[in-house]
Amino acid sequence: MKTLVALLNLDHPGLETVKAAVARDDLPAAGEHLLAYYLGKRPERCLDFWDLSGPDDYQPMPWGAATTHDQLWRNTPERVLAAQLFASGHTFDFSRDADIDWCSDMRLWADGGKYPFAQARNMLRRLYWLRSLDLCYLQGDAATRARAVAQFTRLMTSWLDQWVEDEYVVNHAIALADAISNSGLVRSWMVFLPAPEVPAELKLRLLQHIAEGAADVLARAAWHPWIWGLSEAAGLGLTGILLPELQAAPAWRARCFEYANHFFQTELRADGTVKRMHFCPHYAGGTAAWPLAFYPRIAKLGYTDRLEPGARAGVERLVDWIATVQKPDNTIPQITASDLQGFARWLAAGAEMFHRPDWLYVATAGREGRAPAQTSRVLPDGGAFCLRDGFTKDAMVGCFHNGDYHNLERTSLALDLYAFGRTLVTAPGRFGYYMPEFLPYFAAAGYNTLMVDGSAQQIWGEHPLRQGVGLTDAAWRLEPDFDWAWGSHPNGFDAAPDVRWQRGLLFAKGGYWLVIDRILGPGEHDFSLRWLLTPSQAVVEPGGLAVHTANADANVRLSPVLPAEAQLRVWEGSSEPWRGWYSAENGTKLPAPQLEYTWRGKLPALTAMLIVPYRDQAPAIALAMTETAPGCHELTVTRPGGIDRLTLDLRGAGSARLVRENASGPARSFALTAAK
Repeated sequence: MKTLVALLNLDHPGLETVKAAVARDDLPAAGEHLLAYYLGKRPERCLDFWDLSGPDDYQPMPWGAATTHDQLWRNTPERVLAAQLFASGHTFDFSRDADIDWCSDMRLWADGGKYPFAQARNMLRRLYWLRSLDLCYLQGDAATRARAVAQFTRLMTSWLDQWVEDEYVVNHAIALADAISNSGLVRSWMVFLPAPEVPAELKLRLLQHIAEGAADVLARAAWHPWIWGLSEAAGLGLTGILLPELQAAPAWRARCFEYANHFFQTELRADGTVKRMHFCPHYAGGTAAWPLAFYPRIAKLGYTDRLEPGARAGVERLVDWIATVQKPDNTIPQITASDLQGFARWLAAGAEMFHRPDWLYVATAGREGRAPAQTSRVLPDGGAFCLRDGFTKDAMVGCFHNGDYHNLERTSLALDLYAFGRTLVTAPGRFGYYMPEFLPYFAAAGYNTLMVDGSAQQIWGEHPLRQGVGLTDAAWRLEPDFDWAWGSHPNGFDAAPDVRWQRGLLFAKGGYWLVIDRILGPGEHDFSLRWLLTPSQAVVEPGGLAVHTANADANVRLSPVLPAEAQLRVWEGSSEPWRGWYSAENGTKLPAPQLEYTWRGKLPALTAMLIVPYRDQAPAIALAMTETAPGCHELTVTRPGGIDRLTLDLRGAGSARLVRENASGPARSFALTAAK
């Protein structure tokens, strides 16, 4: 208690009885008065301040990823009450004290290997699961509350006893207070403050630990220029805001606001892309969720206007980025190590504060708010074409990536396609950073991508999208009834460094996607063109190349134009080799059809894939490709009510033109590429 008293500002209004007890050297009485003081502050700083929604308030995962919220939010109140703590694909039984090892950083994984950094333990030490105990105590019956108190007391005592002072500072900051998940020691301390079963000594010890922990974060914070730095800011800021009686609270708040204002004015590119992450919807979304959760919360306690004008503008650019990639079923593109869950709850939360009804429209799939001015949008710095025909649940949405990567993924020219409430063509998710199979499959071979001579595309550096001449680089055209995007990968493949790959996407809104793959370079090679579907029942059609799904909700048909010798194999849940897996979250994976078209041939080569979404019966849409002259090709899509003719002149710099013929009116012609 003496150490805790030294950390307090005893002149803070309301601490008079505490100060008087300290003056007469009655430390037990000082502790009682201090706890009584905070008990009185508990409603405004805890019950009225925090978001009390539980994991059941999150939208369920779609198309078999999970039938309830449980897949993504496995630390549900019931499981945490039973001390079944889940992290990164692992369930830890903490029901016996002898089994608790908070500090382990050398974990034996299922494959028999040891890894120097244990992702699962790391997640447990961030204490996200405390939120479930909070909900049990605040919303449960008497028996549930008693169990919650017992688990809180036991686990917190164990956690404090195994504390490692020099642990990764981000873990420490998140454990203190996390803005995004509305969790942490500060919140849980206040939640369990009224419980007489929690010893007063433990309550005071935890308060001292919180104060010393914030001081430690302030001293050691690396201030990473991305989400981890904001996590450190939240740990400090929320501690200083919710516990202003601590002497160091003003310094914690000042550092938090200083860093946040600096971050949002210096670490975002012009289109809202986070500099350190390039295109990664998961981490970019987490970064955007931080201000959307943090600032509306602290405004309740009077901390308004803490964003400088430049920082506020930066936040809006970042959140616009998230609203651009958010799909109507509250998922995000799986490209570059993303988890499945989207950011609708945070978009909706920030819409009022930032006066952005268009964010609310995106978050609610068109049920509330006001529609954004644009449907399709290009993120040049993120290297992504985000193409859609609307924002409602049945809209068609495509994400076409042609840029740098967040981590180790080889994702250039990958696609994520959604229609009728379901993602249809996707990327593999992220399964596990420390799983040995992650790199060869989940970082490269699992995408809807091209592999040459058994190798993936080479990693490239920063390469913002820019309108090149002809087909030499990137190109795009966005129209009310169609979008066109052309991407180029500037490097070769690991086993074929002289080979170059380009991909085009014609999006006929409300109808189909047409994907063109152009492969350039010398020699003869083995090619593997892959398409990953979400967990579905895949049916190979007569002829052996076209495939459609047989799902109850939404379906897709893939019809290719390939070299005559091309063959198809459909993989699903294979480990030798790794093919046909989809990961909805870090640490879990589900079997999913992966189409692999293989052939050997000389270059150059041109292939096409017609992708048609539908519910019950595929519409009559057909594709044909002819070479009209050396280096010139015409792709004809016959659709209900008309014909689309896409001509590609691959000579020199190249060019592309679209002619749309409709039975109800004259043909229209569009140049899709820039002239010299």
